[in-house]
Amino acid sequence: MLPWLVLALVAPAEGRPLFYWGARAPAITVEDAARGPATEARVLEVHAASDKGDLVVRFSFDRPVRETLRLPNGTPVSGRLKAVLYFDVDDDKATGLAQGPFDLRTGSERRLEIGTVAMGADEEEERAASVVVSATLHTLSSEGRRRTLWRADDENEPARISAHGDWLEVRIAEELLGAGSSPRLILASGDTLLTGHVAR
Repeated sequence: MLPWLVLALVAPAEGRPLFYWGARAPAITVEDAARGPATEARVLEVHAASDKGDLVVRFSFDRPVRETLRLPNGTPVSGRLKAVLYFDVDDDKATGLAQGPFDLRTGSERRLEIGTVAMGADEEEERAASVVVSATLHTLSSEGRRRTLWRADDENEPARISAHGDWLEVRIAEELLGAGSSPRLILASGDTLLTGHVAR
């Protein structure tokens, strides 16, 4: 009984859903050829929807979000999961990031980066090893310079970033994104860029 209780206490709590997706189609679907290295988590789909002025984005991965590489001594290692999504909030390639006419990121004004941070065990604080999921939103200048607008993780802001099994949801406040009615999304998946739109 005691080992089960200890396991329940140290297991990471699954996040609660931030939006009801129903049968909504994904904004972006990643084909096998567009995926990154097999050693990293791969984004399979990106869903996006406007909800009460906020933009909610859901990333579906090919493995559990909190799955990490571990050293021989059992210590978790950061960096197994990473996703980058660009937003062309006004759907106008003449504004925002200037990467050239053939780069899908041209016109983007925001960049969302998702990652995981492995927290080692701390015997003094009686804390087990765990994985924290983080999100960082940047503004982009035309030259590609970034300025951080918002940073959160699923421990401190569970109403804004939520991980559950193989999916992860992020709720971005309207004032941070400055989104139009149907912003264009650009997913950086390995060396491939894929685009889609937020459903109206």
